[in-house]
Amino acid sequence: MHDICNLFGAALNRARHELGLTQIELAEKLGTTDRSISDLERGKTNSKLDTVAHFARSLEISVDALIGVVPKGDVPSCVKTFFAGMSAEEAAKYIRLCKDAE
Repeated sequence: MHDICNLFGAALNRARHELGLTQIELAEKLGTTDRSISDLERGKTNSKLDTVAHFARSLEISVDALIGVVPKGDVPSCVKTFFAGMSAEEAAKYIRLCKDAE
């Protein structure tokens, strides 16, 4: 269970930063406290499923993205956007870079 809390916290933190929000601003948007956001981002607390769904809707991301899960066979939209219009050779270079970085 602790792993899913950490995944959720990291995804919440990423989504918050992508929107350019502070923890206080996000808390106000979601109707909670900045302490609650901090605890969630650090994986210190667990959230109810309806709360996770509310956060996902408010952050305009999927629940899967918010809990750090990409369903098998699905490619995240950011990856599709990144590779859109790229030649196969150019895409292969980026894929090799990613594999080498692992």
